[in-house]
Amino acid sequence: MKIARTVINNYRTLETIELHFPSFYSAICGRNDSGKTNVVRSLRAIMREDDPYGYRYEQNISFKEDFPKWLEQSDQERSISIAVEVVVSEQADTGLYEFLRTHLALDPVQPEMQVVLTSKCCTSEPDTQVEVLVDGVQFGGLKAQDVLRKFQGSAAVLFYNSTELDPRYTGYGRGFGGLFRQFSGDYADQVDAVINEVNKKLRRVAKGQQEQFNEVLGRLSTRYRSAVSVPPFDIDWLPFHLALSDGKTDVSLTEWGSGTRNRTLILLTLFRAREISHSKTTAGKVTPVLVVEEPESFLHPSAQAEFGRILRDLAAEFHVQVIVATHSPYFLSMSDPAANILLERRVHYNQARETYRADTSGPNWMVPFGQALGINNAEFAPWRDVFFSQGKALLLVEGETDKEYFEMLRDESHGPHRLVLDGDIFAYGGFGDLTQSGLLKLIKAKFANAFITFDLDMADRVQKALEAFDFIADKHYSALGLDQAGKRKIEGLLPDHVKTTVHQANPALVEELQSNRNEERTSAANQLKKLYLDEFKRTAKPQTSDFAEFYKITKKINKALSG
Repeated sequence: MKIARTVINNYRTLETIELHFPSFYSAICGRNDSGKTNVVRSLRAIMREDDPYGYRYEQNISFKEDFPKWLEQSDQERSISIAVEVVVSEQADTGLYEFLRTHLALDPVQPEMQVVLTSKCCTSEPDTQVEVLVDGVQFGGLKAQDVLRKFQGSAAVLFYNSTELDPRYTGYGRGFGGLFRQFSGDYADQVDAVINEVNKKLRRVAKGQQEQFNEVLGRLSTRYRSAVSVPPFDIDWLPFHLALSDGKTDVSLTEWGSGTRNRTLILLTLFRAREISHSKTTAGKVTPVLVVEEPESFLHPSAQAEFGRILRDLAAEFHVQVIVATHSPYFLSMSDPAANILLERRVHYNQARETYRADTSGPNWMVPFGQALGINNAEFAPWRDVFFSQGKALLLVEGETDKEYFEMLRDESHGPHRLVLDGDIFAYGGFGDLTQSGLLKLIKAKFANAFITFDLDMADRVQKALEAFDFIADKHYSALGLDQAGKRKIEGLLPDHVKTTVHQANPALVEELQSNRNEERTSAANQLKKLYLDEFKRTAKPQTSDFAEFYKITKKINKALSG
């Protein structure tokens, strides 16, 4: 199942808001008290986890607690409504799909149903009103209520709050509880065989106990007979212990720190959802949506970066929708800018009022990242292509000219010396950006493999910034050029005949390099850089000494990125 959008009216700070969830991974972000938790509460209010094993997570609607305070003085009738539009798939949500088709007598139907569930409370109506819209056909009354209960009873949405202890994963001493049949997936037949065998032996034990008990009762003057039976053993809710290894010893998960436990339990919940989606077709099959509050809790920034990348990757790979409410930039979507939902509050006479969704479309894509990192949006804007790149690796080079040299090196004509890069080359435009700590953190979060190049004449200024964030020379970055006068840039890697030819043909530009006017020197240098590149493209032959210095760099980059 997948949540496509939600429309909320008059629920806490959500006076009127519509949110869309276009991807398998979405992030709700914003400052404290911006309304993130209220969005999750609203989803919980309508999709409440009606757990058949006794743990109910009801988020009941209360006019006293939930109606916006600034609207209470209005003479109009008070109402709170929550609508959730979901997509139900015939393949991934077979049980729910077939229920809707048969219970609502839908024919014909598409492989995916568009279902809108609406729950509305009014001061004039004592009972909650439920409406259901399926592929444009509206249902109300008992049928709509039955549909909503089916969603609630199917655990269609799994909620996980990282800051709270979830009783479904505790109890049973110091172990954990989990839906064993859902973890087992296609092993259902083996599970059933185990259940039958255990029940058979338990009945035998009960019969023996009954005979012994009757013998004791027979000694009484008043005759009694007993009947001893054992309720059927059900393995669906089975306690289990989980141990993690640090490479040397296995340690129970309860002994690890809060961050490790939190991260592991979130992954277990995601794994549950994936196993259900891949399990055999059953009447109860519904691939749940996972909603996680503050997944960054208890995690160091480097661990947040790693975990955020894993959650995004697994959501896409498993085709399981994950919605997170987060303060961390590392849990923002880095594949679809529309999947980042930034919430803010309007202010009226210095009082915070309703929540609204800030514009993050088009050129405003960077606003959630900039707010979380404290980076000026204008400085962040040029990096859009980096953060929404779908490549597995990234090569950062200083300018567009540098990029053209490295694009040349990707050509197959270079044979074993070519640049092997499963990703993009990005020109960052100046060494100053490499001193932006927030950008460096986010680059590391986005790409498991990233390599940075810069001119050797800026090494002293750039290396300190990179090393402060655990970037290692030759593994994560390298300076370009030769440690000789006039060669401490990428052009220093060119064979001498290229510069000689260009200088002979352009003596005026060479002379301008000695000008006492900065703008003249800069203009001449830029023009010569372009001419060097053109001459190199025209005359250099792959796998010859023309590329000798470049091949040293590609060898270093290939080794780093292959790891």
